[in-house]
Amino acid sequence: MAIKIFHTADLHIGMKFSNYPEPAKGMLRQARVDVLRGMVDVANRERCNLFVIAGDLFHNTTGIRKSDINSVVSILESFQGECVAVLPGNHDFDNEMVQLWKSFKALELEKIVFVAEERPYPLDEFDLNAVVYPAPCHFKHSGKNNIGWIKSAAMDDGKVNIAIAHGSIEGVSPDFEGEYFPMEQGELEALPVEVCLLGHTHVKYPVGRGKTGGKVFNPGTPEPDGLDCRHEGNAWIISVDDEKKVSADPVETGIFRFVDKTVEIRESEDYENIERDLLGGKSEKTIARLKLAGRVDEDVLKERLSVYERLEEALVCLMTDDSDLGAKITRETISGEFSEGSFPQKFLSLLADDEEALRMAYELVLEVKK
Repeated sequence: MAIKIFHTADLHIGMKFSNYPEPAKGMLRQARVDVLRGMVDVANRERCNLFVIAGDLFHNTTGIRKSDINSVVSILESFQGECVAVLPGNHDFDNEMVQLWKSFKALELEKIVFVAEERPYPLDEFDLNAVVYPAPCHFKHSGKNNIGWIKSAAMDDGKVNIAIAHGSIEGVSPDFEGEYFPMEQGELEALPVEVCLLGHTHVKYPVGRGKTGGKVFNPGTPEPDGLDCRHEGNAWIISVDDEKKVSADPVETGIFRFVDKTVEIRESEDYENIERDLLGGKSEKTIARLKLAGRVDEDVLKERLSVYERLEEALVCLMTDDSDLGAKITRETISGEFSEGSFPQKFLSLLADDEEALRMAYELVLEVKK
């Protein structure tokens, strides 16, 4: 009865990444496919029996390239375990009229089962002593989850019973309007199954880095998808033993890294810390947004340009904003800018010991001077 499951969701293959320049845009699109290949390789290496995609394998129901669909099926069919279960999520929902899934199912699917109906899917034909109970999405939005039928379904005590659902988790997912198939943690825990495998929420649940038990798991997206993403991609390897005891190990899966930093610059050492952070690890796979602020000496201000140059050479993409970074206003600055004895020179000199007041007054004087 023992089974080993690789659990992922929310690959969003076909995402455009329109806010990023080329070549980063193309590299990020391709990474959605490449991370799937990497996860199948891990699942093969770990000798998993079942590979589960709990929704949003694709980013949309339209506009997905045929080459991407072909690649996905080819990669999934390279899984060396017994079966791959694919659930439609809210981005790639299925209502029996979606051409995406018609094209997907028209390909040769030997190991892949598309679990898009509210019914049990026994996996006997794949030599797995397990049954899948799916809660698929048939629309992009819904204020009601789709797990109700599982609560009253007849379970097979002689098999591993697996629920697969897609939707937000109360207290975990940012679903403020309750329109993404919202599910309560309590009702998930109460489902009469051994494990409940979720998708939709782009962060891992439960949190933590080590092995864990429990029943309910959400892997988060396996590949970071933007500058607001604070993790490097996750999946789960979940084992159910002969006595139906569950244990799970998190797996780091991501290819690219997104970094969004705001740094107060005071001295050259602050630049060194930025470079140490951004150039450490996988810098060749890093997309960074860097916002600098502060008032510094003129030579430190100029130093940022050489820092930018080194970072741009090493990173996939660097976006910078130094509009809040400027040179300190000093007595020397005032003397160089305004003639001795002039009103601006006298006025600003009186404020020389109050850096913030001096800066504001200096900028006001320059504005009047224009």
